[in-house]
This record gives sequence, C-alpha cells and structure tokens, in this order.
Amino acid sequence: MFNFRKSTSSSVDKGWAWFVLLACFLEYFLTIGMFKTFGLFFVQYQRKYSTTASVLSLVLSVQTIIASVSSIFIMGIGTTYFGERLMVICAAILGLGSNLGNAFAPQPSILFFTQSTIYALTSESAHLSAMLILGKYFEKRRGMAYAVANFGAGIGGLVLPQLVTYLFSEYGLRSTLIIIGGIHLHLFPIGLLMRPIERKTNKSQNINEIENHRLIKEEESPDRFSKSKKRKQQNGEHKMRDAVTASNGSHYKQEEKNENAITLLPPKSEEEQNVLSSNFMCSEDETVSISTGKSDFKNSKPNLENYSKQTENRKGLCLQFLFKIFDFSLFRNGKFNLLMTSSLLIAAACTIPVAYIPPFAKDQKLQSDMIGYLVTFSSASDLVGRFLFIFIADNKIIQKHHMMAIAMVVHGIVCLMAVFCTSFVSLAVFSILEAALGGTYYSLINILLVEFIGLDSLNHGLAVNRMTRGISIAITSTLIGVLRDNTGSYVGGFYLMGICSIVGGAILLFKPFVSKSENVS
Repeated sequence: MFNFRKSTSSSVDKGWAWFVLLACFLEYFLTIGMFKTFGLFFVQYQRKYSTTASVLSLVLSVQTIIASVSSIFIMGIGTTYFGERLMVICAAILGLGSNLGNAFAPQPSILFFTQSTIYALTSESAHLSAMLILGKYFEKRRGMAYAVANFGAGIGGLVLPQLVTYLFSEYGLRSTLIIIGGIHLHLFPIGLLMRPIERKTNKSQNINEIENHRLIKEEESPDRFSKSKKRKQQNGEHKMRDAVTASNGSHYKQEEKNENAITLLPPKSEEEQNVLSSNFMCSEDETVSISTGKSDFKNSKPNLENYSKQTENRKGLCLQFLFKIFDFSLFRNGKFNLLMTSSLLIAAACTIPVAYIPPFAKDQKLQSDMIGYLVTFSSASDLVGRFLFIFIADNKIIQKHHMMAIAMVVHGIVCLMAVFCTSFVSLAVFSILEAALGGTYYSLINILLVEFIGLDSLNHGLAVNRMTRGISIAITSTLIGVLRDNTGSYVGGFYLMGICSIVGGAILLFKPFVSKSENVS
C-alpha cells in the first residue's frame, strides 16, 4: 500500500533497531501509562453518572473481551498484510475518537462503544504491534529490549496519573478527555519510526508442511485406490472422447475435399445410418443444436467433477487463510498450554489491581490527592521491579519460569493482605509490593513465549496470550464489581486475585514434567 523503506537482517540488535526501541518505549509509555490511569477515571465516571461499580467494571470487562477477540485478527491479518507501522498509525486516530466519545457521552451505556470497543482496538493495534516488531529487531538483546520498553511503561505509569490528576483539578473530566485524545495522536510519529524489517522466517514452510501432511493423510486413506482408479477411468474417457472428435473432424474434411469424387465407404451400422438420415432431414441450425445437446449430455459428468474440484480448491484456500490467521498447531505444544493456563489465572491479578486501588482507597475515606500518590507509588515500584527481575533473568541466576512462579505466589500472598490496609501508609506499602511483584508477569511473559514456541510463531503466541489475558481480566473484573456491590468492599476482589495468583504461579513449576512427557512421546 505504501512504499516505505524496509530494514534487513543486518539491522538486528543494531542500527535502526535502536530507533524502533525508542518508538516502542514511547508506545509503552503512552498505552500502559494510560491504562494505569483508568482507576482515576473510574472514580470520575462513577461521580458523573452516579452509577454502580458493577456497571463500570462491566465496561472494563467488555473492553478486555473485545481486545482479546480483536487481537487474533490484528496479529493474523493486520500485522501480516498491513504491517506494524500502519497499525500503530491507525491506533492514533482510534485513540482520538475514543476519548472524544468518552468526553461527550451522555450516559454510561455509551462507554461500551467508545471505551470498551474503540479504545480496545486502539490499545491492541498499538501495543501488539510494538511487542511484535521489538521481537523482530532484537535477538541477542531481546531481554534488554523488552526491559527498556517496560521501563517506558513504568515511566508512563509514574507520570501520566499525576498529569491526569492535575488536569482533573484544573479542567474537569470532559476537557481532560479531550487533551488525552490529543496525546494519543503522538502514536502517529511513533508508528512512523517502526520501519518494517525483512527477516527469513519459516512461516511459508510451516504452511506447506501442514498442507503436505493433509495430502499425505488423504493418500493414506482407505479409499485412495478407488480414487486413483476413478481418476484413471476419467482420464481414459477424456482421451477416447478426444480421439472420436478428431476422427470425425478428419472424416468431414475428407468428404468436403471429395464432393464430386466417387468414393467407396465402408458399410455403416443401422444406428449410424439413422443418425445421418436425421441430420440430412434437419436444417443446418437444427443439426448444430442436436450435436450441441449431445456434447452437453456427454460432458455433464466432467462438468460436475470440475465443480467439485473447484469446491475443494476453495476449501483449501479457506483452510490456508484460517491457518494464516491462527496457528492451531500451538496447542500441541505442552509447554505453551501450561504457560497459557498459568496466564489465564494470573493475568488479571497482575493487571487490574492498579485500577481498583483508587476506589478501594476511596472506601477508606482517603482524599483525592492522596489517592493520586498511591498510583504514583505503584507505578514507581512497578518500574523498579521490572528492571530488577529482567536483570536477574538475563544473568541466568535462576530459570525464568521459576522466577515467574515465585513472584506470583508472593504476589498472591500480598493480595490476601488487603484486609489489613485501612490507612494511607498501609495502602502505600500494599501498592508498592503488589506492583513490584505483579510487573514480573509483563517482564517475562514475552521472553517465555519466545523460549517455548520460537520467534516464527511469536505473533500467534502473542494473540493467544492476549486472548487468555482478556478472558481472565473480563471474568475477574466482573466478579470484583459484583462482590463490591454485594459486600460493600473490594477486599473480596483482592482475595479472588490473590488465590488465582498463587495457583497460577504454582502451575509453572510443572514445566519439567511436561517437557519430559513431550520428549518421551
């Protein structure tokens, strides 16, 4: 569509890769930083519309569901056919439209379209594209690259909540949303920095292997002999028909040349004489129509066979397109299934506490400026925690999945301590510990995906992980809203996230058993 300049494999880990890292740093700063401000908007929306927590939690749930479903098409179609650069540029326009819609929404039901739908497409188009292109440009320094990008997320979570709090106090909710919409337009120059890179991958080979495997299965089927026999019989019929047509044509040409000559023809059968007499008795047009009708009758069977072949070809193209969107072979990887099961449990526990800490603090009668400090402490701790765990992972002191498991178990224990957080100091300590441990998930999940499935399948792995994460957030946030309305406190929601985090982290400890079973099979 656009003739943008492309990078080659020589830019991996050097050259233009550093500009791409800068673009991803800024994208993480904006996308993740704005997500960390949703708790502040949560309080403002609740005040503006005088609605319950379950309604606004449902807005977040629908947003994550739409983000999960759209991630499959964004990674399978968007980044494949349009590229990461164009997807980030489109996210800039969608982000502006989402915030303008939120600013002028007359009732909370409009948020299901402007926030849940449009903003979900905004965040997925920008963030998934940044994660994918970062994995393409870095190989030896991939852990460091993701650490720097996550550093941008931490800085965004540290700066943007303070900016949003200031804008609320100076301009109000509507004007703040309009300004935030303008900030999202910065994704346009960020996308321009994401130059496409051409690397040799085995995607086409994988598709060919799947197609060849399907053809081999068809050849090994019980009726393969009948199919081959039928093909030979059809080929014989076509050859016989062509021979008869050629002989008839030469016979008629010979008769035209010897119109005035006396020839001795062999005696014809009674059936042939009847056909000839009927042809002489009819006019020329009628003779043509009769012969055409006979040829159509004779060729009806081949036409049906051609139609069936076209149908099979269409089915094959549909299957190829389906495999292009989604790689179903990933689910045959036991380690990948183990990682996605863990992600389904721990993703929400590591993502949405920052959105519920502000309303939880409001229930404890804290002032608005103090709530803003809690979000700042959480973001600063997240920043330090991500760098700390990435440093440990790159030095190979401990295996990455062990690090993830330990961090998630401790994170779950911290969430279970929410019942004791009744003052500003206790809430500050709770926010710091929760963010430092919960950020481990986002620091290591992409690296673990590359280790488990490889770089060639990273886009499909990211899409599946995003889908499981969305399902986790949608279910958990809805349950938290229901628990808040029924119990009058967010403590039950933190209990739920704590238990899920402990179980999800413990699941990762079963990786050696899964690896052994795969090696045996």
